Parts: sequence; C-alpha cells; structure tokens
Amino acid sequence: MPDSLSHPGEVRWTLVERYGFRLAFCYFLFYALSSGNDSVLYLIPKAGAKLASLLSLAWQRPAVWLAQHYFHIPGIGANTHATGSGDTAINWIGIGLMLVYALLAASLWSVFDRRVEYRAVSEWLRFILRLTLVIAMANYGFSKLFPTQMPPPSLAVLNEPVGNLSPMTLLWTFLGANPAYEITAGSAEVLAALLLFFRRTALAGAILTSFVMSNVLLFDLFFDVPVKIYAGHLVLFSIAIIVPDLSSLLDFFWRRKPASLASRWAPAPRRRASRIAIRIVEIALALMVLTSIPGHYQSFASQLARARNPHPLTGQWHVESATAPVGSQTVYRPVLTGNGLPMTDLFLEPNGRVTLRDSSGELWRAGADIQTKSSTFALYREVDEPIFYNFSQPDPAHLILTPADAAGGTLHFTRIWLPNRYPLLERGFHLVNEWPFER
Repeated sequence: MPDSLSHPGEVRWTLVERYGFRLAFCYFLFYALSSGNDSVLYLIPKAGAKLASLLSLAWQRPAVWLAQHYFHIPGIGANTHATGSGDTAINWIGIGLMLVYALLAASLWSVFDRRVEYRAVSEWLRFILRLTLVIAMANYGFSKLFPTQMPPPSLAVLNEPVGNLSPMTLLWTFLGANPAYEITAGSAEVLAALLLFFRRTALAGAILTSFVMSNVLLFDLFFDVPVKIYAGHLVLFSIAIIVPDLSSLLDFFWRRKPASLASRWAPAPRRRASRIAIRIVEIALALMVLTSIPGHYQSFASQLARARNPHPLTGQWHVESATAPVGSQTVYRPVLTGNGLPMTDLFLEPNGRVTLRDSSGELWRAGADIQTKSSTFALYREVDEPIFYNFSQPDPAHLILTPADAAGGTLHFTRIWLPNRYPLLERGFHLVNEWPFER
C-alpha cells in the first residue's frame, strides 16, 4: 500500500460512510480540478491550464450533445458561449454529468477496494479543497478590496427607473453605491483566505468561509445572480473540510465538554520527498495569490484615474441610424447584443466601462478602446468578435462611427444630455438624521 494511504489506528467505517466518502471524493475532486481559474492545477506552470481544460472538456462536450439532442434546448443555450453567467444550461447539464461520473467511479471503487476507512485519503481531499478555497476567496476578496467587482452605479443604471432594474442590477447598484461597504466585504473574504492558508488557523478560515459564502449564495439565489452553481460549491467545500472536526466542535460548543482537534489540514506521508512536495505546493499557492494583488490594484487604479478624467465622449449616445451599402442599396445593419436584438443606446461610463441598451430595454456589459489621436473606436461585446470603427464628431451632440471594414454598418448617434449630479452618489454617510432622507 502506498505510504500516503496508510494510517495508524484504523477505525472501521460503515458501508454507507465508505460509499458516501468515495462519492464525495470523486465529485468534489472532479469539480475542484475543472473549475476554471480557481483550479489548483493552475499551480503547475503551463501544463496545469491544459490539464484543467481537458478535464472540463470531459463534461462540456457531452453536455453540449445532450443539450442539442436530448433536452432540445433552443438558441444560444445549446452551445458553450462567451458569457458572464455560470448557470447556463450547459453548466447545469455538466453538473449532472459530473454526478453521474462520480457515481460510476465510486461504484467501481467500491467493487475493487476493500479498505475499511479512508482517513488518509480524506486528508488529501481536504488539502485540495482547502487550497481551492484559498484561491477562490482571494480572487473574490481582492476584487472587492480593490472595488472593481461592483463598480459605482453606471450612467445607464442611474438613468433607469428603479422599477425597470433587474434584481441583479439592483443588488450590484446597492453593493457598488458605497465602496466602503464593498471593501469591508472584500476584507472578510481576504481574511478567510488568509486563515485557510495557515494550518493552525484553517478551521477558523473554513468556518468564516462558510458564513461569507452562504451570504453570497443567498444573494445569488434571491437576486437572480448567475453564479449559483459556483457559490453553492464553495459553500459545500467549506462544509466538507469542517466535517472532520465537527465532533470536536460539537463537544466544545454544544455539549460543553473538553475537546481537541485531531484531524490534519495537510497529508502527512512518511516519505520526506512527499512532504517537501506538499510544502512546495503551498509556497506556489502563496506566490500565486500574492502576485495577483498588483493586477487587482492596477485595474482599480486605472478605473479611478479614468473616472477622475473621463473621456470627452462619456455619456449616453442614442443610435439614430445603422446602415451599410450593399450594391446600389442601403441596408439596415445594427450592432447586435447577446440576445440578437439591435443596440439602441451606447453608454460610455466615466470609469471607462461601457453599457449597451437593446431594443427591448435590456442592458448589456461591453467595453471600448477609444484612441483620440488616431480617431479609432473598438467596441467589445460579450458575444462575437470586437467591431472596429473610425469615429468623427461633427459637433458635441453627434457622433459617427464608420466601420473599419465592410462587415459593419455606419452608426449615427445623438447625445442624450444627462444630469450632472445624482443624490445616490453624493448623499454619503450622516451620523445625525432628523428625518430619513427618501426620494
């Protein structure tokens, strides 16, 4: 038996406990290793990203086939596509496939394995899940600590009636309206990552993570934020790594009995080379997290700089026409949003972000690269390839985007003049309030 699987003082687990562990091990490990940028496989230079991608293909490709041929899902949902959502039909089918794979693997494991307990194997699973949570909580936390995940309310949202807002936009507006709240929430997530990283404080980090991510999951569920699958799994991961110490926690907090934590937060193989490898992984994780901090800061700093010195084109632009010559005729050729509807308004935000409004009134995130000296305008959408234009401005109230190739249409915009001040952004904190400020 390999050294890392041996364990002194074996205690026989019940048949249900053994099968339940095998199932949880297979499912959690598969999800954790194929969960995108938070996979611990990314700690392996170059090869790690390829391995994670191959693992994701094991469920993505069958999920696409099932979506098209079994569930008969119409439209864009029948294929993987560029999206800000983690709860697509393909993702949900993929979760079902992962569970089927885990059931098959656990059943085969049960047939060929006669071990009576899995404490040593559980230490490896706990180790991998702990590192996965460190990466996830650090990414979540730093994007709030340097408040870029929920930026200040956009011009598009500030000029939209509250009743027209989607639940997610309302939540994002609430969280982003005061950066101090977002920074506080991010600090809690970064603290959870920090506590999880060190073995002596890992249990406290897991408990804090379970509370923080449960709140995130509730937001996702009740405000229709499409990250429910991912947030739910982070909650499950935190609970899974608490379970080995659950009895001790109950003894101390509920039964009021003396208790000690006996479970390990990293495997303890007998071979020195294996122990050194574990330390190397932990050091690589620390370096990976630390080197991500400058990127988060630079993203926030660049948005702050643009907000202080907004581009002259900042504001709302309404599409008056979108045309392209085809032979001797002029045809309508609009910019299409994610649902295939034409863009009717373009919002260039003070912080450099871009929002599109389609003909149904729905708002879409986008991006733009505006080069004033060369008069070029690149429009980046969440769907399809970017569109490149040359721009001209006959007067402050009009804007013309001429496509750089024959594929696009020429867009004529009229500026919609917006208010200069918004109480939502200016109200701030008041210690003394004689009356509630409502409007």
